[in-house]
Amino acid sequence: MTEKKSQFKTNIQQDKNVWHNKNIVKRDFWLIPIYLLANNIMPLLLFAAISIVYSVFNFKNEAFITDENILILGGVLAEIVILLSFYAMHLKDRLMPTIHQRMETLPKYLFIVVATYIITLGLNSLYDWMMEYLPKALQYSETQNQMLLEKMFENHWMLPFLFIDIVIFTPIIEELLFRHLLIHELGKKITYTVATILSTILFAGVHVLGATSPFEIGSYLIIGAGLAFVYMKSGMNLTVSISLHALNNLISFIAIVILK
Repeated sequence: MTEKKSQFKTNIQQDKNVWHNKNIVKRDFWLIPIYLLANNIMPLLLFAAISIVYSVFNFKNEAFITDENILILGGVLAEIVILLSFYAMHLKDRLMPTIHQRMETLPKYLFIVVATYIITLGLNSLYDWMMEYLPKALQYSETQNQMLLEKMFENHWMLPFLFIDIVIFTPIIEELLFRHLLIHELGKKITYTVATILSTILFAGVHVLGATSPFEIGSYLIIGAGLAFVYMKSGMNLTVSISLHALNNLISFIAIVILK
């Protein structure tokens, strides 16, 4: 009995040391190069593998090897690599029990999640309306990021993979990068207020890299601010911001499918 109590205390101490440590957990920042490498290498490896299979077995269905299909499937594989890498980093840190514990607290934040989504939706609608008063050269009907996303929906066979990518994996990975790394970890060094602002700006920035108008960043700043808000409001509970992110992406996914 004494041995079990000792082990329980050790587990609690370990949990606090890792997830509530006042010092930055530097190894988590390996996610950034892993993310960049995986997203650039996996599509190339997939393309090479499919090309070899087609060549060996003399397949003729080359229509399958489109840029969009390779990006979708390669992206899903890259996301699996990223998530497995994060899991491997925390094999000894009771990651799964911690996730389970935080998911148990999620229901009490569901109202905040839904309310924040509705508010961000309303603010984005207001922002879109205001954009109509910009000079013609600065106006846009859709962001370049959204247009690129919609193009991937042209092949209906890819919808299950797109769902996994957009609704499940992307919210988890982007919240790990922009909320866990930038706010929870970097915030220990530069203050949580500065880290929250930085997180919101960088989140918006990476979504408008191919923008044709500087004002395209506005809608992503609103979404990023909403995600940062629920994350901080929940006591930096990542499952809460992931839920809001997934909800936003799910509704966007359904809307695109219906409109297509």
